[in-house]
Amino acid sequence: MASLNDFVETAFDLSYLNFPKYPATEIKSIGILGGGTAGYLAALALKKLHPKIQTSVIESSKIPVIGVGESTTTEIVPFLHRTLGIDPQEFFQAVEPTLKLGIRFDWGCPGDYHFNFNFFAGHQQESYYYEDHINNANWASVLMDHHKIPVIREKNGEMISLLQSIPFSYHIDNKNLIGFLNKIVKQRQIPIIDAVVEKVHLDDNDFVTSVETDDGKRHSFDLYIDCSGFRSRILGQALKTEFISFKSSLRNNRALTFDLPNNNDIRPYTQCTTMPNGWCWTIPMRAENHYGYVHSTDYCDEAQAVKEARERFGHFEKYKMVEFRTGRHKQAWNKNVFGLGNAYGFVEPLESTAIQTAVHSIMTLCKLMPNNHQDSSSIAAINQEIAATWDTFRWFLSIHYKYNKQLDTQYWKDCRANTEIGDAKMVVDLFNQRAPLSASNLGTNSPYTACEALVFNSYSYDTLLYGQKVLEKPPIRPKMSKEEYVQRTLSYQELTKKSLTLHELFAEDYLIEGGLLEQLFEDQDTWIVETEA
Repeated sequence: MASLNDFVETAFDLSYLNFPKYPATEIKSIGILGGGTAGYLAALALKKLHPKIQTSVIESSKIPVIGVGESTTTEIVPFLHRTLGIDPQEFFQAVEPTLKLGIRFDWGCPGDYHFNFNFFAGHQQESYYYEDHINNANWASVLMDHHKIPVIREKNGEMISLLQSIPFSYHIDNKNLIGFLNKIVKQRQIPIIDAVVEKVHLDDNDFVTSVETDDGKRHSFDLYIDCSGFRSRILGQALKTEFISFKSSLRNNRALTFDLPNNNDIRPYTQCTTMPNGWCWTIPMRAENHYGYVHSTDYCDEAQAVKEARERFGHFEKYKMVEFRTGRHKQAWNKNVFGLGNAYGFVEPLESTAIQTAVHSIMTLCKLMPNNHQDSSSIAAINQEIAATWDTFRWFLSIHYKYNKQLDTQYWKDCRANTEIGDAKMVVDLFNQRAPLSASNLGTNSPYTACEALVFNSYSYDTLLYGQKVLEKPPIRPKMSKEEYVQRTLSYQELTKKSLTLHELFAEDYLIEGGLLEQLFEDQDTWIVETEA
């Protein structure tokens, strides 16, 4: 006979609410066109999260990889190592990434001015009120200014790592990353078809029936994921999916890329430098820096871009010019095709969103995977979620251009006068009304709620708007006294004096041989947790 405890246990049993995160589907096969970063990450995620789907990659070894430095956001760390289960030690040995605490923006105000955008919360209001800048808002920012990381060496030689508490991302050489992911894809027995897709065959309703490769073979799948880069071979070319331009917000269309040695000064941040006709990234790798002068051909030709880059960073001979357009297709999922990465859209390299948007789209697809091609509700939800994310990034990035006052060239005058910032205008107005935004509990109707689950939340907007000095009125006196604020900044300085540089971390191999990497991922309180969509 059941006891009272049995009845209580039944009454409070909520196990029936444990729905599967990744729903079953009638889709049995997926073909991924393109084996770059987005394609390989999608293949690995589908293999892990939807193992019953037969996933294949079609790529050609004849198509070269764009070998530039890749700056990432914090999503990549848990996605690679928690969601995909990629061993951190194996990753570090093969890819040789450096650690990124954030972005240093040489941006906002005229002269020798910069502000730091990092991944850790802090007291920006106090820093701005007492010092008229935000670079002492947290320890991560002070570390960035001193080219240090949160690993402390005590007098007795003991190493104390606080990497588990300070979020970071990776700087990655794209060729190294793609080579490593290719190896993992093969290890996990995901078929790779080495061929060039020459034809896309459609039925009378514009569904893809097969793709034909240069060896004359046809390959048919239930779903096609287009990872063909800016060519958008299926989503754009074959299906002619409408493209929505972002040029009114993001006018750049070229990046002049080149490398220079860094002489062991491996900085723990991406640097974004205001240039006469755009801006230039500096991505530190272990032996060299990767640069990219992002500009618009409406203002600057190739010769002028090379001249300006050499004047600012030093002489280089070899360089590449990468062409792009900003915008997105109206639908990520159209018919039986899903566009991913640059095949779907591109915003700007400015906030390192390329891999972040790919990861978000992959996780959205996996979590909302339609039951079949007639599951219009799931398909609509996927399209809406991904479009809203990209539009959020568009408006966030547009603020960088609208309010950057560092140079007065025609390019920057036009940016300030004519950049469309869309929904971000509400955020700017709100900031001027009740800064800081991160101190406000505004609920789900806040105009920046759409990006709260992403990197660019209310704290991110505070960083950008304080950093560019967009505040139109004197800042409100903070609750923290100046004495308290100074004491905090002194503690940051003292910790920083004992901290390592990235060169010291790698030269002594403290990460792997010293056990810091293992400690980081085994720590129960680490910020590195499994990725959610």
